Amino acid sequence: MPKKPKRDSAEDEQRLKAEYPGLYVDFLAGRIPSLPRAMQMAGLNGERTRLQKLKNSWKKATEDDRRAFLAWLAETDSAVVPVPADMGLAVGAQAAMPPSPPPPIATGRYLLPATVERIKAIMIRRGLRPADVMGEMGFAAEDRSLMLALARNSSLRLSVISALEKWLAVNAT
Repeated sequence: MPKKPKRDSAEDEQRLKAEYPGLYVDFLAGRIPSLPRAMQMAGLNGERTRLQKLKNSWKKATEDDRRAFLAWLAETDSAVVPVPADMGLAVGAQAAMPPSPPPPIATGRYLLPATVERIKAIMIRRGLRPADVMGEMGFAAEDRSLMLALARNSSLRLSVISALEKWLAVNAT
């Protein structure tokens, strides 16, 4: 697949001149410092995000600059950042990854299919019925909502979903 041809500033200048003559005059007079800034003011180009700027700078940085930046980041940033092993930093300079949050178990009030499978596997392994699970979570054993959610994809109360998240964390192996 061929690369997308790069637009040049002549096309941008012609477009600015045709669609926004007032901004074009300001650009020519020097009141707008650059063509990209004039294009942004016209709404023809969006401003680059900080992430885009960081990615661009990272691509241009030398290996030594990258190594120094990662060492600085590991020292100063309390948000834990992994440092690639091939960057040659000492193990002490590398920060551990924080534990990732558990995956969601439901969308709104409905259990995800993967969650249903996890619950069923735990129930089979431990020999439990839905009523037993409800009892372990602190709800009435007669409450049939979990059984209906597992069998027919019925909705659950948010309190049951919250308790189920905790129950799954305790019973995960």
